[in-house]
Amino acid sequence: MKPTTILATLLLAAAAVLAPIASHADGAKHRVVIQVTDNDPGKWNLALNVAENLQQAYGKGNTEVEIVAYGPGLNMFKAESKVAARLNKAQDASVTLYACENTMQKMKVTKADLHPGSMVAPGGGVVHVFKRQKEGWDTIRP
Repeated sequence: MKPTTILATLLLAAAAVLAPIASHADGAKHRVVIQVTDNDPGKWNLALNVAENLQQAYGKGNTEVEIVAYGPGLNMFKAESKVAARLNKAQDASVTLYACENTMQKMKVTKADLHPGSMVAPGGGVVHVFKRQKEGWDTIRP
């Protein structure tokens, strides 16, 4: 391969990697929705670490983070959850927690059963994630 071809390939790769970062150079917030479907404290701690790491990397004031739980993942949003203390910490850092309305109905979970301050995603968690994607939010699924 010619050196100019290699250089051109490297420049294109760098541009692809840096484009998302550059798109926020205008001061726009980074907006990320994290979706969790696992009833596993380890997976939840990973998701909460991701939210915390994003805020540390880009600044809490520059990063809007939502965590959406649906399916078995809803169990970790319950008030007595094994990750309740971490959920409190996330909320204190302005992370918004959304519970899937459809899963709540199927599991017979009420808003009173959820971690205090949790929001309900009307129409369902997947619908909320899809809506955010259409609005330009990035999606992470740890």
